[in-house]
Amino acid sequence: MTTAPKPQRHSGPGHSAEGSDRSAYAFLAPYLVLYCVFMLAPVLWAFGLSLQTGGLLEGTSYIGLANYSEVWSNPFFNNALRNTALYAIIAVPAAMGLSLATALLVHPLARWWKSFIRVSLFLPLISSAVALAIIWRALLLPGQTGPLNWILGNFGLPPQNWLGHPDWVIPAIAAFQVWSGYGFWVIVLLAGLDAVPTQLYEAARVDGAGRWQLFTRITMPMLRPTLLFLSVMGVIWNLQLFDAVFMLTQGGPANASVSVVYYIYRGAFHFDQLGHSATMSVLLFLLVMGLTLLQMRYGRRDEDA
Repeated sequence: MTTAPKPQRHSGPGHSAEGSDRSAYAFLAPYLVLYCVFMLAPVLWAFGLSLQTGGLLEGTSYIGLANYSEVWSNPFFNNALRNTALYAIIAVPAAMGLSLATALLVHPLARWWKSFIRVSLFLPLISSAVALAIIWRALLLPGQTGPLNWILGNFGLPPQNWLGHPDWVIPAIAAFQVWSGYGFWVIVLLAGLDAVPTQLYEAARVDGAGRWQLFTRITMPMLRPTLLFLSVMGVIWNLQLFDAVFMLTQGGPANASVSVVYYIYRGAFHFDQLGHSATMSVLLFLLVMGLTLLQMRYGRRDEDA
């Protein structure tokens, strides 16, 4: 005598989804806790601190939006903002052009050559920023003793005080920024070039396209998302410039190289003006976020076109 098989009990379709959701949140919980404690909470605290005056020594008191009007009328903050914009205007296009030219030259080479060049260019990124600044200061020594001035002297050019002259200090620090981050840009662009299908080039060559047409009609359009990413990150990094200014010039000469972040640091830790510095931090955050959204919007519009 045979018996009918017992029907198996199946959980509803939403049961497994709920279980997977719980598992996902369980794995995300440590990151979310750390993010809230070390990222979100300090940002919210900075917003609240920007509405107060004072510091750690004398305490703080609520003054509302008075800090914001004072910061906008502060000539030192405007000077720091102008210097920071100059850093970004000089460093980002220079790094973009040099890294793109290097990536185009390196990409056709053999695989082991490309690997060697990638490692060589990546070394400044994993080196100590203090060591890099010491090397850069040695290269930019004033007078004929400096290696860069010695090279210029061989071409009949006078020596320059690169880090001590108001006209040269910002280009010198911008050059340091380009040099220290140059490897990252090249590596990202090489990855973008590797992602371009070779069939596009082969089909274009069959149609009689030359090198310039291959570059303008295939390479640059395919690299547009990569270039957008690098331009956004480059603007963010240069607007947050601090370490190069701190280690090379301390904001000198005569505040000619002060960046916004260095000015914030000096106000908070040298003059104990936490509320004032928090206000500048909030304004910088809003500026970086606005420029990033603007770049992404126009970049995606170009991609869609």
